[in-house]
Amino acid sequence: MGKVGDLLRRGMGKAIGAPLKAILPKNPWLRFAIYALPFVLLLALFSPVLDLVLKLLELGLRVIEPLLQTMVGRIVLVLLVFASGGLVMFWLLKSRVRDWRGEAALGRHLQAIAALLGHDRKKSRDMFRKVARYRGPTPDRYAHLVADADLKLARMGLADGKVDEALGWLARISEPGLPKELLRSSLQLRLEALSRQGEVLPATLRREAEAAVERFPKDVRTLALLRDQALGEQRADDALEWQARIAEHATPQRRVEERQRYVDMLLDAGARALRADDLDQAKRHGKRLDKVDPDGPSGKLLLGDVHRAAGELLKAVKVYGATRSPTGLDRIAELLSEHPGAVEPRELLACCPMQGTLLLVARELARKGDLVKAERAARVAAEALGPTPTVCAVLAEVLDLLGQQQKAQLLREQTVARLLGAPAAK
Repeated sequence: MGKVGDLLRRGMGKAIGAPLKAILPKNPWLRFAIYALPFVLLLALFSPVLDLVLKLLELGLRVIEPLLQTMVGRIVLVLLVFASGGLVMFWLLKSRVRDWRGEAALGRHLQAIAALLGHDRKKSRDMFRKVARYRGPTPDRYAHLVADADLKLARMGLADGKVDEALGWLARISEPGLPKELLRSSLQLRLEALSRQGEVLPATLRREAEAAVERFPKDVRTLALLRDQALGEQRADDALEWQARIAEHATPQRRVEERQRYVDMLLDAGARALRADDLDQAKRHGKRLDKVDPDGPSGKLLLGDVHRAAGELLKAVKVYGATRSPTGLDRIAELLSEHPGAVEPRELLACCPMQGTLLLVARELARKGDLVKAERAARVAAEALGPTPTVCAVLAEVLDLLGQQQKAQLLREQTVARLLGAPAAK
């Protein structure tokens, strides 16, 4: 395509230039005269303007000429020349000087940050104060330089325990147009300062914190403040809701810790609901707990406790058995101790297919009088599980039910001796 275009341009140039060359005279002077004719016509059209410019120059020379004849005039003329040159230089370098001032302020700000990282707090504070007092043009790449310096001074004031000074620095910050990061930091520091100052009513502080959370729903720091305030005011349900949001939005480094705290708070809330006979609320907490910690037994244990409190013993055993944990097995043992014969031995194994369930089956069989099967189940369980305190306790109970009180007493004594001798063995 490029070669074709070149050929077309050459062809068009020849087609247009050939007639012109044929018309133009052969004499080079005549050709020059024809070429110069358009320029002469243009000068003729602009001759009034040129005459005006020349007359103005002539007037300026007439004004300057008397000044050149005296010493004072020459001095005044020199001063005027330098002043005019200075104004021109200022006009030309104005934007560059503005950029230089902004970059100098930014450099001072970065030096203050470097001093802060180097643990030179005095130098850092002094330089941040200089930046905070700066009222000149800010650099384009960081227009919120002064607000950032105010925030850092407020944070340093809080770290030193100077709450009123920190609030003073925060009051200098204008929120309109502030970036989200700086605005969030400003709200966080203000709430922390007000909570530490202690002069603001708790309801007012809570309203400000809730307004901040509406603007920044994922701000874990403000959510933690609301949670702590709710705990201090004995509003456990509100604290639980705030902790749920904290566990959801926490950083990866804090997520495990906050989620475990949420699990613990759900367990406490479920226990309170059970003590208050609020089974619906306890069931909701159990479902939330099972959703938050699906691999752990805590949610199912709480739901099993709800069924147990409601008298739904078989459902409770099924939920306890679904945990596949020693704790769930202990809960089943407690339930059967309180309600002997409530669940059939076959149903026990179906609900909780664990080796430890054989002990409970043996106990239930012994209670029903099926001594042979009970003894066989107890022996299999003892061989599989080993002589743990829980196994020995249930075995002793089974032996009592089988009428072997002497063996049961001996097993209890051996268990106690083993437990007492365990520290010495270590």
